[in-house]
Amino acid sequence: MPAASPATFLLRRLITVAGVVLATTTAAFLFFHLMRPERFAGDPRPLLRQLWDYLTAAALHFDLGVSWQRPHPEVSDLIRHGLPGDLWLLGGSLVLGVVGGTAGGAICATRPRSLAAHALGVLAAFALCAPVYWVGLMAVLVFTPGVGPLGLSFFPVASTYAGLTEDPLRWLQAMWVPWIVLALPIAAMCQRMMAASMLEVLDEDYLRTAAAKGLHPRTVLRRHAVPAASAPVIALVGVNMAVMVTNLVLIEQVFNVPGTFRLSTLAMEKGDLPVLQGIVVVGAVLVVVANLAADLVHAWLDPRIRA
Repeated sequence: MPAASPATFLLRRLITVAGVVLATTTAAFLFFHLMRPERFAGDPRPLLRQLWDYLTAAALHFDLGVSWQRPHPEVSDLIRHGLPGDLWLLGGSLVLGVVGGTAGGAICATRPRSLAAHALGVLAAFALCAPVYWVGLMAVLVFTPGVGPLGLSFFPVASTYAGLTEDPLRWLQAMWVPWIVLALPIAAMCQRMMAASMLEVLDEDYLRTAAAKGLHPRTVLRRHAVPAASAPVIALVGVNMAVMVTNLVLIEQVFNVPGTFRLSTLAMEKGDLPVLQGIVVVGAVLVVVANLAADLVHAWLDPRIRA
């Protein structure tokens, strides 16, 4: 079957993205209303009418309701305030995880008996087994100045965070450890997938032909082997985006990053259902948009998936 054009492939993916966000938002709305019907008893509108009004207001005006906690801020305002922290945290950890895991997998595949390959294998096993909240807490207990035995002056503390435009140095100080902690699981998965994929690609005839034509081995790896082996890695990243977004809740709590998901704990304690609904919507959008980006990169690396 011939591959679809890039425009057709993109249109299909955008329709999927819209459908997933709509279904998730609808499910969250109905779940909260059916779970706590007494909190919505004062609304005379039928449930389906309430759902329709909520969906249209969210889609057309980004109106997600009003928090039930004083002073009753708009949920959309809370999300606008916290979303930059979410995006910076998620984007930085993705870059570190994918680049580090891909490079580590290439090393493990091309130099399997080296000390670096063995060390990377041990680190990957640890990153896959250790929960991110435990890694984050251990980092805080060990490296916080004045608290841990190995206090680092550049380690983030509760009062560190500032916006990128306010104070770039403080922003970087607040973000570098959360980036690493959040990136560890995805880097470990990417490393293992990359190593397995590279071993398959290195046996391909076209690589032997490229080497026989006189190309330097590093050039063969960089231009041919790594791009070909990276397609399954990108697919793996897309599949695990929901886990990364879930881990944002834990990382933002541990390192006091003022993101949207840090609000979830207080919202659950207070039963603030409009805020929880907004967080679910934001999480769904982040997951599907990241999956869309992964699909586009995967299709660029391997056009066969556009069929």
